[in-house]
Amino acid sequence: MATDKPTPPEGFETFESESDGDEPTVELDPGEVIEGVVLDLVEGEYDDGGTWYRLKIKDQSRGVVRYFAKGQAKRAASEGRIEVGEPIWVAMDTEQDSFEDGGETVEYYPTKAAFPGGA
Repeated sequence: MATDKPTPPEGFETFESESDGDEPTVELDPGEVIEGVVLDLVEGEYDDGGTWYRLKIKDQSRGVVRYFAKGQAKRAASEGRIEVGEPIWVAMDTEQDSFEDGGETVEYYPTKAAFPGGA
């Protein structure tokens, strides 16, 4: 049904944006967590041919954020495990790990991902 000037129903408030629509991009520090519902998943390629995944998550404490997937979260995205509309938990470990790369030791904090149901 069309009207000359649509108005929201009683009890609804008109949306007023508090920002320009750009959600902050979150970089996790050791011990930090993102937990919430995945709103969007974008895939792209770096110039060198590697694949990246950017998640848009409605985090329980930060609100809507963007997160470039790393570690287990990136592997989960590449394997199709992350689904829009489903919950996700991502955390950076507090203990460093390391690997050898071209004779050099590279240290990093592993990033973990988990989903409801233990899958």
